[in-house]
Amino acid sequence: MKNKQLLKISLTFLVAAGCLFPQDWRRERDEYFRGNWHSHIFIRVRNDLEHIYSAGAAAERERRRLERTKEELTGLQAKLDQGVWDNGIVNDVIDSLRKSANDERLAPQDRQVLADDAARIHDFQAHHNEWMRH
Repeated sequence: MKNKQLLKISLTFLVAAGCLFPQDWRRERDEYFRGNWHSHIFIRVRNDLEHIYSAGAAAERERRRLERTKEELTGLQAKLDQGVWDNGIVNDVIDSLRKSANDERLAPQDRQVLADDAARIHDFQAHHNEWMRH
């Protein structure tokens, strides 16, 4: 009897903790974008992809595309850190994020995060020269 109660309490705690982590992640993400986010945009978006797809909701083909997108984001961040801009890869990443944002297997709030990430990168693409000078 005690083991069953302990198991129920443990499961309840794990479920409650699991519900808090996404909220903490979203809160941290919102705070990040209130600051000077431009210089690390690609790594931030990569972290969003890792968080959203950590549960493995994507099909095999989708996972391969996402892995390629994460690799491209890592490469773009390295190039940006060196002052290099690769507009073609940026366009590929935006396209991939938009496809993910339209994936109905994802929760609506995750789809919104990905759409927001695509919009931020697109905005950064339009203004990167002026924003990175400061």
